[in-house]
Order: sequence, then structure tokens, then C-alpha cells
Amino acid sequence: MKKFIRSTAFKALVCVIAALIIGAVIAALTHNNSTPLSGATSTLLHPLQRISAYVSYKISNFNDSFRSSSTLAEENKELRAQVDDYRRMVVDYEETKKKLDTYEDFLGVKEDNPDFVFENATIIARDSANPYESFTLNKGSAADVSVNDPVIYGSNLVGVVTGVSPTTCTVSTIADPDMHAGIYEVYTGEVGYTSGSGDSLSRDYCVLPGLRKDTAVSPNGIINTSGSGGIFPKDLTVGTVIELKDTKDGISTTAVIRSAIDISELSEVFIIKDFNGQGVVTVTEDKESAK
Repeated sequence: MKKFIRSTAFKALVCVIAALIIGAVIAALTHNNSTPLSGATSTLLHPLQRISAYVSYKISNFNDSFRSSSTLAEENKELRAQVDDYRRMVVDYEETKKKLDTYEDFLGVKEDNPDFVFENATIIARDSANPYESFTLNKGSAADVSVNDPVIYGSNLVGVVTGVSPTTCTVSTIADPDMHAGIYEVYTGEVGYTSGSGDSLSRDYCVLPGLRKDTAVSPNGIINTSGSGGIFPKDLTVGTVIELKDTKDGISTTAVIRSAIDISELSEVFIIKDFNGQGVVTVTEDKESAK
């Protein structure tokens, strides 16, 4: 018996009984309706209850945060889609504006030249073997397109038709050394013939050779077609003079002309199928050609 009283189990039992008695006394003094056992149990478990409530609160906040992150990700996805839509709208707007500007220039040319007969055409291929940006259009002899028909973009000269099939045609640009156009400089009235620059890296350029050393032509001068030769009508814009170069022999000067358009970026053009004076070469021009 003495051994049991001195044992750890007995001491633990005494502590539990004492805790229950103390709990009963406290409940009686505070008029608490809870039983001594429940009060003592509540006292002992209170720290665990607080820990449990804290963990539950954190889990609830995590779920809310997780739901918020998912919602935010979905909103970001929708916003990115809207930005992509707006970007496409801007691109479409710029392309439409460019086309409208072109058609406005075209209408201006048409109003100033009611005798012109046009054919709208789309570029369907570019000749990678040709260094001077020649290309193929989707219109040919079935649409009354012929060799030597001028090709324009707005009021700007692009080139000339050099080959025709029933449904397509080939265009050589102003950069091609074999393409020549009778021109005049707007400010000075000086006349001549352009030729492709011969530089495959300068596809939007041509030159006006044979100018006098004391020529009045200067940079920023505007070069238009003169109508001579019967291939190009008068007053199509060839480009702007960007510099003057003396020839190697030092006898004459050559004007370098840059087109107002980027030929490599074109997708649509207009073919002038007919105009007053097309194919007509004057006697004076014949004599000049003979020389």
C-alpha cells in the first residue's frame, strides 16, 4: 500500500482530483452552471482551442487569397486579350488610313486626268532573283493590261509593265537600269530622262544623269514625269532629289532621286491602261533617240 501511495500514478491521480475540486469551488463561487469536470476540461483545453482557431483563420485567409489570385489571373488574361484586340484595331486602322490616303491621291489623279483608264491590282509575287524589286500583279491581258502600261501608287510612279500573261503581269520598277522615264524638275523646269540607279541596295532610287555642271537642280527638288516618250503621262511624281554627284570625267552632274514611297512595302497598285498621248512619240523625240 505504501508503495502505491509513493508511486507516480497515485500522485497524478491526486493532482487530477485536486484540479476537479478547485474547479468545482470556482464554479460555485462564480455561479457558473458548468460542471466541475467540464470547467476543468475547458481550462486545460483552452490553449489548444486558441491554437485551433488561429490555424482555422489562417487556412480561411489562404483560401480567400487563393481565390483572389485565381480571379486576378483570369482578369489579367481578359485584359491581355482586350489589349491584343485594341492592337489589332490600331494596325487595321493604320492600314485602312494608308489605303484611304492612297485612294485619295488616286482620286486626285483621276479628277485631274479624266482620260486615264485605271486597273487596280494586287502584288502576288516578288522576283527574288531580280535585285531591283520587280514584282508580279494579279491582272493581265484578260483585263486589257499591256506592256509599257505605267504603274502608280497614289500619284507616285512605281514602274512599268514589262511582261504580260492572260491573268498576270510583270512590273519593272524605277530602280531598274533598263527603265527610263522622261522627266522635268518642278522648280527649274530642267528636263531629262531618269534611269535606275543600278544599285541593288537602293531599290527606291533612280538617277537623272547628264545635267550640266552649273545646273540649277538642287537637293529637295521635285522630279515629275514630263509626258515625253509616250509611255508615262505628264506629272506623275518620280521622287525628290537628295544629292548631286559629279561624273568621273567631270563633264556633267548626276542627280540622285529617292522615291516618296517604299516599293518593298507595297501590296496594291494601279495600272494606267490608257491615257491621252499614250504611245505617241513626237518627231523631236525621234530625232533625240536617233542621236
